[in-house]
Amino acid sequence: MEIAGFWDNASGQQSAQSWFEKGEAALCGDRHSEAAICFAEVLKADPFNAKAHCRIGNVYWAQGKTEDALNAIKRALELQPWDSEIVLACHRIFTAFGKTGPAKELLQLYLEKNPGDSEIRSKLESHACSTGHDPQNGAAEFLRRHGELQFGRGDTAHATACFEMAIEEDPRMAEAYNNLGVIKLESGRVMEALENFRVALALNPDDIEILGNSARGLARAAQIEAAIEVYREYLRRSPQDGKAWQEFEFLVRQTAGTGWSPNGLAGEVADIYLDTAEKLQRAGDLAGAAEAVEKSLRIKPAAPRSLYMLASLHCAVGQNDEAEKVLEQALAIDPSHGPSIDLLESIRRQVNRKCEEKDLQGEKVAEGEPNPSQKPAARRSKKARKG
Repeated sequence: MEIAGFWDNASGQQSAQSWFEKGEAALCGDRHSEAAICFAEVLKADPFNAKAHCRIGNVYWAQGKTEDALNAIKRALELQPWDSEIVLACHRIFTAFGKTGPAKELLQLYLEKNPGDSEIRSKLESHACSTGHDPQNGAAEFLRRHGELQFGRGDTAHATACFEMAIEEDPRMAEAYNNLGVIKLESGRVMEALENFRVALALNPDDIEILGNSARGLARAAQIEAAIEVYREYLRRSPQDGKAWQEFEFLVRQTAGTGWSPNGLAGEVADIYLDTAEKLQRAGDLAGAAEAVEKSLRIKPAAPRSLYMLASLHCAVGQNDEAEKVLEQALAIDPSHGPSIDLLESIRRQVNRKCEEKDLQGEKVAEGEPNPSQKPAARRSKKARKG
């Protein structure tokens, strides 16, 4: 029995070592999903392997699974508290979470046991003289990446907190200001969004995505002339953005009647413009319809029928977010306005259907082997122009 047990244990150790080596190779090649599987197999065979806990923590960190990463690294530290690699990994995570006090104490405790470790001593000394952070590996960069990951998952409250903390760490991080602007614009805090975009653009005037978001924010704030100018510059740099061309044309058409004034016009004139808008929309002249609706609303601003018409035009050019906000305005004026209720429900059904399709697609991807060459797309989706 003892001999059999010995051979079983030896076989398990050999298997664990083989999985560890495969995991190391995968981690070096940024094949994080593969590496996670390998180190998990190591821990099945050897649950007290501190190095494997540390490595899988590094994998989780790279995947944005911050809580799992922290738990794995802390477990590794419990098993081998005087291992320099594990101490440094734990120090990195503590620092990224803004826990500079515990991070410093960790290094001090290690140096009491290993006073000759020059690398750890150098890290400790950097706490005293550091005035900023490494943009590639520092706290601000981590917070930005984590915020974009949460934004991609739809957790805007968590994402907002991360971006605000990133700005506290690095007040010159244009991406964090831009990301905050996107969130605020989508939540209807237009002027706050514009201020975020203004700061982001001042910090990085060559960023095309910030420029596009600025144009969209100006249009939402009804600063039409300014929006047109910014759209012109954006489209010069990014001519392939078809939706931006549509929005630009819509704004230009709106300015065609700037010499017109609603002063002195009776409410019946608003109805005439609205009837004309409906006919123009049926005829396919969306720009003409938009101009007529705009005039109708300038004569009678609180008109649910006109707001409904404006929302339907937004839908026609794919601006469902804007349409939803306009319909909410209409229903705030008249909660029983049937056409607005129906259109709003239709938009929300479309959104729910897209979310369900996205979830289904995610489940299918999760069932198969992920493509290790693909990088997380949270930042791109967070910064991308929406609406």
